[in-house]
Amino acid sequence: MGFPGMKLTPEQEQLVALPLEGSIFLRGTAGTGKTTAALYRIRRILTERPNENLLILLPQRVMGSSLKRGLEESEAYNPARVTLTTMNSIARRMVGLFWPMIGSGAGFARPYAPPQFLTLETAQYYMGKIVNPMLDGGAFRSVSIPKHRLFSQILDSVNKSALIGFPIEEIYTRLSSAWTGSPAQLNVYQDVQTAASRFREFCLENTLLDYSLQVELFRHFIWEEALCQRFLKGSYQHLFYDNSEEDPPYVHDIIAEWLPGFKSAMVIYDDNAGYRRILGADPASALRLKENAHQSITFGAQFTELPMQALKRAFHRKPGKKQPLLKQAELMQAIQLPEKPARFFPEMLRQTAQVVNNLVRKGSPPGQIAVLAPYLSSAMGFAVQQELSAVGIPSRLLRPSIPLLENPVIQQLTTLAQLAHPSWTPTPDPARITSVLSASITGLDLVRAQLIRSELCLTSGIDFTLLPSSVASEQLRGRIPDDTAARYESLRLWLQKAVPDEPLDLFLSRLFGEILTHEGFGFYQNTSAAQSTAVLMESFRKFRLALDPAELESPDQVNQEFTRNILDGIISAQYLRDWDLYDDGRVLITPALTFLSSGRTVDYQVWLSVGSAGWYERLEQPLTQPYVLSREWEPGAKWTSEAERRVSLELLDSVLEGLLSRCSKAVILGLSEYGQSGQEEKGLLLMKIQGLLRQAAKDAVND
Repeated sequence: MGFPGMKLTPEQEQLVALPLEGSIFLRGTAGTGKTTAALYRIRRILTERPNENLLILLPQRVMGSSLKRGLEESEAYNPARVTLTTMNSIARRMVGLFWPMIGSGAGFARPYAPPQFLTLETAQYYMGKIVNPMLDGGAFRSVSIPKHRLFSQILDSVNKSALIGFPIEEIYTRLSSAWTGSPAQLNVYQDVQTAASRFREFCLENTLLDYSLQVELFRHFIWEEALCQRFLKGSYQHLFYDNSEEDPPYVHDIIAEWLPGFKSAMVIYDDNAGYRRILGADPASALRLKENAHQSITFGAQFTELPMQALKRAFHRKPGKKQPLLKQAELMQAIQLPEKPARFFPEMLRQTAQVVNNLVRKGSPPGQIAVLAPYLSSAMGFAVQQELSAVGIPSRLLRPSIPLLENPVIQQLTTLAQLAHPSWTPTPDPARITSVLSASITGLDLVRAQLIRSELCLTSGIDFTLLPSSVASEQLRGRIPDDTAARYESLRLWLQKAVPDEPLDLFLSRLFGEILTHEGFGFYQNTSAAQSTAVLMESFRKFRLALDPAELESPDQVNQEFTRNILDGIISAQYLRDWDLYDDGRVLITPALTFLSSGRTVDYQVWLSVGSAGWYERLEQPLTQPYVLSREWEPGAKWTSEAERRVSLELLDSVLEGLLSRCSKAVILGLSEYGQSGQEEKGLLLMKIQGLLRQAAKDAVND
């Protein structure tokens, strides 16, 4: 086609050259070049149709990072002509734009008041107002999960009703009809229904738009309006919809109706994907769009190297089915085992660091190595980073949608805010004060920080005060160097001058710029601390904007409410800058499903805890069920252990397909006899790998 950049395959060339009219359904496994072909076709439209606009639709904006970079390299790229967004963003924008037309007909008590759009965090805050009184009354008594997970799982069931398209009043019926266990669980489902219905009533009474209401208003009010359809269809002439399998059914419903309105459209579908099923992704629903397109094209050529392709085929080898065998030499090239499996988890992490170090010494860029695990706790992520740091390897940790408090920097900032406002409740835990003093003051170890905390932190009832260093005992002054004591005093005086009614984001900005980033303090030349501070400030702003001004008495009360909810474990919204997985020259440490959602490919993947069942088992979700609350689920069918096993095997096959398609050179296994919890691990993934090794050894003998 004459486009600059990489050389296209014949099937890519043919697709790019197709007429710029009609709709195409493009499918294939990951790594077959679908998005690259789409990029070149977009470049062609930008060049040949300079007055026409394009809509690039994605399940998450972060999935379009590489596509956006590819477009920006084109001379024809004009950001005014290209909109890269999600259907959720379109829904929110259109609801805000057409609110005067729909508010009165949608059941809101104050239809002419401006709506307040809730984030995941603020939705949990308001859900807490509904659920906390229920907990006091004995609801959810058989459920033993943290509050923030309880709130988020109820919201998940509420959201599923909108994404799938069933009335919110049917949550109990759908969940209970599939249940086969203890009858006590039915009471839990009834509590979920009660909380969901009360939350919806609360939102309608107070003009609050959570995610589910935004979707319902867009789908059933906005999209049905001819004026809205004319507005949207007149805004874009071409559509590119990537990773359609990761979106929920309501998006596919909209696209199926919208496709005829585009001059040209391309829907891209990854076979054997759908990693976001827990969030409502529905690959079967996305496959319907094939019937709405003018033509369907399948890409088959893989861009990964031959050993990786052979390994992928070997993992999917079916009993009794003839297919090329994986030679033992090919296997050992594609999958690398430790010389001796570790006995305990910490030993496995040390082995991992040594393997990564060897790869880097042999010339592999750190940014082309990803360390993946089924789950990644704060402790595990920190331990991996520490081991890599010990051998001089730079790394970055990515764990989106975790409680903000699990971020050490945010924990530090939150505690410092509490120290600056002694009247807030609850007061900080003494052990946390010790940790924060040590982290905030360079050169202050935990032992000396404990001495300062025990002697200079005066507690009286619910109030506490940081005392000046001048009143320290002679023994303490002898243990603390003068420069460290001076830094403590600078920090104490700064905190003491905090303004009670100052908005928390401004307080954090000043704390960051006026004290913590100065030489001798914890954030000095620390870019990751700056990113975490920005996340906390942005989270607070969204929280503050979502509150009814009449509900809280003062800015200080807003600050307290936000801090209290952080301490309760509010889940972080996904911030785009955190999700940018482009190669930044550091080893990436992240959960496997997060990596798969990014669409990124690396040379080497390190799989930790291969024996863990976390590679395929669902998280405990006693208040919701993503498979039962889906369009594919037959009403009245029972969720059995056999159904659970089938889903687990499907998820494992899907994860393996996705990971191997995003690995260019080799997979390195992290093996330990005992996992992080000290339990012996012998999961299905380990059994698959052991079976593969035995079969390759057997085939080698037969040859």
